[in-house]
Amino acid sequence: MNKVICVYSSSSNTIDPSYFGAAAELGREIGRRGHAFLYGGGLTGLMGESARAAHENGGRVIGVIPEALNEKGIVYESCDELVVTESMRERKARMDARSDAFIALPGGFGTIEEIMEIITLKQLRYHNKPIVILNVNGYYSHLLKQIDAVVDQQFAKPACFDLYLVTESVTEALEYIERYVPTGYEERWLTDVEPAVETESRPKGGGPADFEYCKIEVYIPKTHLALLKDALRSADAGHIGNYDCCLSYSDSTGCWRALPGSSPYQGDFNVICEADEYRVEAICLTSKVEETIRAVKEIHPYEQPVINAIPLYRTGF
Repeated sequence: MNKVICVYSSSSNTIDPSYFGAAAELGREIGRRGHAFLYGGGLTGLMGESARAAHENGGRVIGVIPEALNEKGIVYESCDELVVTESMRERKARMDARSDAFIALPGGFGTIEEIMEIITLKQLRYHNKPIVILNVNGYYSHLLKQIDAVVDQQFAKPACFDLYLVTESVTEALEYIERYVPTGYEERWLTDVEPAVETESRPKGGGPADFEYCKIEVYIPKTHLALLKDALRSADAGHIGNYDCCLSYSDSTGCWRALPGSSPYQGDFNVICEADEYRVEAICLTSKVEETIRAVKEIHPYEQPVINAIPLYRTGF
């Protein structure tokens, strides 16, 4: 199955030529294998080198760039699809939601921040996608030693090493992504906190877990529909038989009043406000409800988003 592979890398043109060779190889192999190449939309450095190589070998190139960097000489204008965002935070959210896998080529502060964040999001179970650190010329070896120290001194558990693959080989990186099977982690693999004790037993039968599917219902500003579509897709919500990205949306009007201590996305305090919204509905497996809700919350602008998970007795009549 063809995948959307997100590549993090440097925009510098002054680095050693060997890094450009690795970037070109990665872009070339992503294109040859029929995958889509998603990245930060840059023209220069390893970003531009890998994007051009993907294009030259039949790959679809998707660039995601903030408005402030969408300028001639900075942006790769030949992208098959160019997504322009308002901010860097929205840019990363779009990239996260649309991607099926992540690879980090060598890069500076931005690249390191991106790969560490995507590992952290996997650790916190916001996604369960393959991550690869492409350690060209041992570039990431010092960072990896720091991660060893994190585990050795018990700031994280040894299981965290399973969150990502480290390799110098482009072929090994892509084969890992293509063969990847999401891992089920133990309930307490992140911390040593004792599980909460349930004071009331759950009624037998009729709970959400007794149904295979749920309907996810989300109310969201119309400006964020595209982000929501990407988030739902990232959790495989809306996958019905041989179709995916299935959902419906309809006009709705939201009404609220922000009380002291709140942080409203829009509107004034102590004033009843209204705004145009979409009500978005999609089906998802009950086993993926929590993953889907986390993905929606990550991109939703509201402090208290309205997200409903409704068990479905039967589907596909």
